[in-house]
Formats: sequence, C-alpha cells, structure tokens
Amino acid sequence: MGDFQHFDNLFAFEPRFAYGEQTITKILKSRRLANKVLFIDRLLETLGLERPQQIYPPRSNQELRDLHDQIIQSASPDHHKQSVLYYLLKDIPDKDKAASTFAQRVFLPEKYRIFIDGIWLLDRGEFEHALEYLTEPVLIPTFPEEIVYILCTHLNQHDDKLPLAYYYTVSPAITSPKVLEALFSKLAASSVTEAFLWSRKQGEANHRKSFEQLVSTVFNGPEGEDRARRSVELIHLPFSEDEENWFAEFLTDGHGRDLHGAKEALAVRAIATGKKSAIATQAGGFRVQERPGLGLVQSWQQLRARLDVGTMK
Repeated sequence: MGDFQHFDNLFAFEPRFAYGEQTITKILKSRRLANKVLFIDRLLETLGLERPQQIYPPRSNQELRDLHDQIIQSASPDHHKQSVLYYLLKDIPDKDKAASTFAQRVFLPEKYRIFIDGIWLLDRGEFEHALEYLTEPVLIPTFPEEIVYILCTHLNQHDDKLPLAYYYTVSPAITSPKVLEALFSKLAASSVTEAFLWSRKQGEANHRKSFEQLVSTVFNGPEGEDRARRSVELIHLPFSEDEENWFAEFLTDGHGRDLHGAKEALAVRAIATGKKSAIATQAGGFRVQERPGLGLVQSWQQLRARLDVGTMK
C-alpha cells in the first residue's frame, strides 16, 4: 500500500473491489442534497480532473481503476493526491483500517488527514461530527465559504449552533453575497445585538442590506413572546443616524412596510428615543396617549402586547 501509484498495491486487500449499489445510491443522494456538488467533487477539481460528478462514485472496478489513474497522473503534489486516495479508501465499508493504514504508510500530514476526515463526514451529512475535525486549530481553512453555506442551508432552519460555531472558531473571510446572507440569517436568529454589530463591519455595500435583513428576520419571527422580546431588543439598539433613517424608510416605504408590527415598531422607537412628535408621522397615525401619573407605561405595555400577538399591521 506504500506504493500508492499502483492500483493493485493500494487495493491489495481486494484488487477487484468495486463500490456497492447501496454505497453509490447514498453518495448520489448526498450530492443531490448538497446542490449537486460534494466536497470530494471540489477536491477532484483542484487536481485538475474534469467533470468529477461523472467519475465519482465509480460504478465498477474498472471505473475505480480509471479514477485512480487520473488522480496519479495529476500534476498536483503527492500529498494532495494521497489525500484524495485517503478519501476513497474511507468509502470502503468495513475497511476503516485501510484508510488509516494508508495514511500512516505514506506519512500523510496530520492536517490533511484531519481535513479529509471532516469533509468526508460533511459529504455524508454528519455535520456535528464533521466540525470536530474541521475546527481543529492545525487546519488552514479550505473551502470555508462552501462549508459555512452548507451548514447554514442544510440544517434545520432553527438550528444556528453549528454554522456559528464553525464561523466563530475558524473566522473565515466571507465574500460571497449568498454565503453572507445565509450566515447573517443564522446570526440574526441567534442574537439580535450580535447581528446588529456584525452588520456594521460589512462595509457600505452590505451594511444597509444586512441591517434591513435583521429587521425583517426579527419581525417575521414566529408569533409569541420571543418575537416581542427580540423586537424590543432591536428597537432599543443605538442606531446611527443612517440606521435610524434606514429603519424608518424600510418600515414605511420599503419591503418592510407590510411586516407584522411595522407601525408599532416605529411608534415604540419614537418613544424610546424621545421623539414623540414624530410618532404620528412615522407610524401612519398610530396614536399613543399619556395618562396622568402613568406617563407612557400603559402605552408601552399595550404596544409590546401588540408586537407579541400581532393585533395590528
């Protein structure tokens, strides 16, 4: 197995090995769920192999031999080729030792082995287990945006722990708009204040977009006490002058004007910032009355209740 350039040496334990139908079916299903691109596909492309979806998984022993030949003939460094072969060996049912033995015999660097272990698990939908490997400090982030995106989009919509755990641990640079949007949706669902502060670090091009996405996420949340609490948290954040204007414009003239609680939010924001004179204008005539000895307490409770149960739009 040390001479990985020869197929019969690499698969000495079973030279006629071929992927079983069950294994092939699982891989194809995983690819469909991953927007038709697995991480092994990306690895094969980095080696210069074309149309990886057509050559992996191999359907026969001969196709596996052909795939091995293409990997070996690649101009990539040996440890890159060995990493892909290590991945293929992990595909073999009940042959866990084949992959680990191979890694030991070719002295595959630990960081490559850990990375392959992680993406192999990602490709099989074992996200939590995968992150045990992909958040190891020894790793240089590879495919970080793709990892963030698949964690954000292929978990339960209310599960924000794993994508945020990866993001905060690895601190990858995110430049893709779709990945930024997917990640921010998880940030906004997890913490209103953290998402607000994060939006300010995105530069002029994305600041307003992220801010409006936060407002939309908060007011589109499931009806109940949690939505009311998060709405109040958002309304009391220290907006800049620009953010103040964006908030008002988004909830009056923008895509947020039909959001649940838009008028109430503008009214409460006016109260919180001491701009009572602007309430009627911003909230479209929503009236807040002060009562002797109570100030705005009763009105505040009524507004919060409306944000909770959605009695006004």
